[in-house]
Amino acid sequence: MTTIINAFLAVAVVTGALVATSLDRRVAVLLGAAGSTVGNFLTWLVAPGAWAQVPLVPWLAAVAGTVALIALWSATRLWSGIFEPPRAPRDDDTAALATVGVES
Repeated sequence: MTTIINAFLAVAVVTGALVATSLDRRVAVLLGAAGSTVGNFLTWLVAPGAWAQVPLVPWLAAVAGTVALIALWSATRLWSGIFEPPRAPRDDDTAALATVGVES
């Protein structure tokens, strides 16, 4: 039971550290919680004995999973062109002139 508590504590601390240093807190919560949880899960799948017996392994897995997810997130954003500045507004030629009232 203490191993699970240690893993949850690792996830919470890594997520909290990422949120405290981030400008976009909602994305930081998502990346921190998901990355550290997936990192711990994959480590538990690959080396369950080390994950359960060495108290430092869940912490390392949480940090490694978060770093990997941040790298994946950054690569995806770079590839999809989100970093490009928005297009400049164009002049709209399609507007109609509407007058209200009686013309004199």
